[in-house]
Amino acid sequence: MEGNVEIRRVGSPTSKRKLTSLTQMSQLSGLRQKLRDSQGVVDELNKECERLYSKMTINEATMENLLDERKLLQKSVLDSEDRLSVLSDEKASLSKELEKTRTTLNEIAQEHSHLLYQQEKKNNRKWEDDAEVKFCKACFKEFGVSLRKHHCRNCGAIFCDECSQFRSSTPASKAKVRVCGPCNKELNP
Repeated sequence: MEGNVEIRRVGSPTSKRKLTSLTQMSQLSGLRQKLRDSQGVVDELNKECERLYSKMTINEATMENLLDERKLLQKSVLDSEDRLSVLSDEKASLSKELEKTRTTLNEIAQEHSHLLYQQEKKNNRKWEDDAEVKFCKACFKEFGVSLRKHHCRNCGAIFCDECSQFRSSTPASKAKVRVCGPCNKELNP
């Protein structure tokens, strides 16, 4: 009967409650363990969230710094473009000025060459000998008792009075002296 009693005890409402209570306690213990395990996972996830949040904060600060740097670079590019424009204008102006200077230099070189030629021409002029010259260099009249010979004080050639009637200062003389027509044009352009 004792076996029956135990069966009865097991089957009794009190034992059913105890069994239910034990089962619930076992389940509760399992749930508590799951809760602790879940809490550990939640703690790990919270740590990961904090790490990611920290990383996100750093990335936002980095991005903000990069945006500031980008603005500075854009300003620098604009300033450089403005400076380039100014320099291009200066270059164009200087190129024009250089071209004018080259043109002027070429003109000066030509004038210098002409002056050297004229100087050489003047240096090679010889005072003509009266005995060798029989005719005026300009009008080709024959010299004689009534037509006298006159030296041009600039070129040294012999002319009649009419062809050497001009007076001008020469490189050799600051005072006005007798010169021929061509030398007068040369000395008084």
